[in-house]
Amino acid sequence: MTKEEWFEKATDFYMGICPYQQRPLYISSRKNGIGELKWVVQLEHTMCWVLGKDKEWHWEPMPSNRTQYFIDNTRFDSPDEAWEFYGENVKGEKELYVS
Repeated sequence: MTKEEWFEKATDFYMGICPYQQRPLYISSRKNGIGELKWVVQLEHTMCWVLGKDKEWHWEPMPSNRTQYFIDNTRFDSPDEAWEFYGENVKGEKELYVS
């Protein structure tokens, strides 16, 4: 496969360690309910926190427990949009807790 073909198939991008949370940071794809590909900024890779457009980290529940508000708040249209949002809005450590 060519480099371009690899990138077309990629669903996760490791972005390094988040300097504020000291956890692995990924930009990952998610399909929404109608099959469209959206992107999330997430901490960790298995048990994950995702960044919302409200600039807060949210524990990502199982798919059947995700509300439309949660999906709209935490999904971006492209990996570039997700990465830019992270860079512009995450400026320090925040306590992570499941509500």
